[in-house]
Amino acid sequence: MFGDGAAAAAVVLDRLGAEPRSVAFLADTVRADGLARAAELPEPLPDRDAAVLVREWLLAGTELAGGIAADDTAATWLRAVATVIELKQLTRARHGSG
Repeated sequence: MFGDGAAAAAVVLDRLGAEPRSVAFLADTVRADGLARAAELPEPLPDRDAAVLVREWLLAGTELAGGIAADDTAATWLRAVATVIELKQLTRARHGSG
């Protein structure tokens, strides 16, 4: 989940135009308020397509019986996704490639 899963999620969200700071903010929201509350946000991410996808992930997470532990794991995972997106963007900026 944290290796290939975070990298794959980062690639998809990056292609949808998600900003790492938005994903990191969502991670903080999940950590503070939980998956269920985050899934209720009208815009979990500013970009519509990214928001739709992330809402699906959040809703799937709410089906876990993990309580606070699941919320913390999801928040940590979202933070990892944000980090990978940021690294992709920095690398792209340095090398001028997509």
